[in-house]
Amino acid sequence: MKNLLLLVSVCALAFAGALARAGEFKVDDEGFIRNWLYLPAIQLDDSASTHEEGSQKDFFNKEFFPKQKACTPAEGEKVKIGNNEVAWKVVQLDNPLWEFEQQDNSMYVVVAYIVCEADIPNVNLSIGSDDSSLWVLNGTEVIRVYAGRGVEKDQDKSPALTLKKGTNVLYGAVINGGGPGGCCARFVDKDGNAVKNVKIVLAPPKP
Repeated sequence: MKNLLLLVSVCALAFAGALARAGEFKVDDEGFIRNWLYLPAIQLDDSASTHEEGSQKDFFNKEFFPKQKACTPAEGEKVKIGNNEVAWKVVQLDNPLWEFEQQDNSMYVVVAYIVCEADIPNVNLSIGSDDSSLWVLNGTEVIRVYAGRGVEKDQDKSPALTLKKGTNVLYGAVINGGGPGGCCARFVDKDGNAVKNVKIVLAPPKP
């Protein structure tokens, strides 16, 4: 029996390692996404410190690089923002509450790829953000919030939506006025239970 348990444990570790090498990951026990692609912070002007629609709406609506809200980046891919060329990076979080490298009056752009074996209807995107944030799923905006706050779990939820079979693209933009910035995201069902039968990958969907 001990040998069997050891074999099972070794196989499980090997499978987990294979998934990681292939760029496939699980959400955590609460359903939070811990594997993301992101860009270095985009510098904004001082009006970003006023956490109101009137001062921040234009930042969310602006395209700092082409097809920003419909982007499907790969690690190392470069985009030009102003006069600077920056590259997409990947991160694996130890904590579902992602704390960004601090930069006042800035925007952080993040992307996650969620892979489903079948359609998963009637779920909600549940997010937290420090401070304001905008979230787009498969090209459709699902959450926009203007707030000055620290990041906590489940601060805002989208209307009911469907995660489609195949790869779903989740885009987030977080405006940080001052001090720390951060975000977190997961999907929950109509009863508030975590959606965990999904995979997170770091490679964009194939055309």
